[in-house]
Amino acid sequence: MLAALVAARAAGQAVPALVSEADLVLRLCPAPTVGITGTKGKTTTSSLTAALLAVDPVHPVILGGNIGLPLVERLPELTPGHRVVIELSELQLPTLSHGTTVAVYTNVTADHLDRHGTVAAYQAMKRRLAELVDPDGALVLNADDPVVASYAGLGRAPALLYRLAHPMPGGLGIVDDWIIAAGVERLPLAGGGPAATGPGGRIMPVGELALPGRHNVSNALAAIGVALLFGVASDAIRRAAAAFSGVEHRLEPVAEIDQVRFVNDSQGTQPDAVAAALRAFGPPIVLIAGGRDKGVDLADLADVVAERAAAAVLIGESGPTLEALFRRAGLARTERAETLEAAVERADELARELLRERGGAGRALVLLSPAAASFDMFVDYAARGRAFKAAVAALAARRATARRATGERR
Repeated sequence: MLAALVAARAAGQAVPALVSEADLVLRLCPAPTVGITGTKGKTTTSSLTAALLAVDPVHPVILGGNIGLPLVERLPELTPGHRVVIELSELQLPTLSHGTTVAVYTNVTADHLDRHGTVAAYQAMKRRLAELVDPDGALVLNADDPVVASYAGLGRAPALLYRLAHPMPGGLGIVDDWIIAAGVERLPLAGGGPAATGPGGRIMPVGELALPGRHNVSNALAAIGVALLFGVASDAIRRAAAAFSGVEHRLEPVAEIDQVRFVNDSQGTQPDAVAAALRAFGPPIVLIAGGRDKGVDLADLADVVAERAAAAVLIGESGPTLEALFRRAGLARTERAETLEAAVERADELARELLRERGGAGRALVLLSPAAASFDMFVDYAARGRAFKAAVAALAARRATARRATGERR
């Protein structure tokens, strides 16, 4: 239907106006909005941003867009006193004609080239949110990402830059393992003036964050930046950020079975995300990867896999390609599995072999981070993540039954 309308309009025929759900919400929403986008990290950053803003009881927070319920269903209840956090994907950005109060970028690398054709076209599409941001609002930009950092000159809104190093003036960063704000200014709608912080701009120690990995420290910086813009007190930010444990299917702890931890990162469909997941944990790591190829270059990821993983179990359509890439990069232990359930079983066996080789000390990790789409085996990444968790639960049940049987024989 949509294709027919687009074709009719291209042919010069009169057709009804086409308005996307996201654009309609932004046109009609009476509340300040925070639009969050990026190649990876946007769901975690959106969820954490909503959690930090929600500590202010005066301003109810609604989270939606690319996650949760469609926000158009919430429009009748929204008031100027609300705060609305909207996750925006690469499918929604091209449809926008109206910007958000604050635009947040986590990163812009390469993804969805099957739809956009080139990295340049994908990056150009991602600019849309920055181009439309409210002049009385702000851009919150990752200064560690050169593409995102270049958006600082777009439009008339000021930019709050964050990075995993000493903060720039007016931004956030890390000093002596503390998250530090360097003269962040509140939005006019929050009264303007300097955002309140602890001594020396301190917000919280990095070590208090429950989220694993340096990439999640970056996501936390973005969310904390938004909270400061809206005038949330720094002590409240610290408590809420420390209590936030993450989002399902994104480095989600599943279980620990006899010294083997299982982590569900089914949303890790893009090489940078998989590399970040591998760097978030110590050795030994057994990686489960594979699925439908997204047309992204995985050569650099193979080097990270060879460096960080001790073994890999490959599944799905891209399994053979990934196995060849990982072996060429120097990973000696690779195996193939026909199903995710079989992959979990074999990954568990490999993890235990690795522990025995290390004298049985410490813990091993089985990490599902596929570096591929799910559509060859599952309806979406969430179904794949749930299947992984079910397979781990079944493994735990079998192991418990075996332990009971052994005890009875004794």
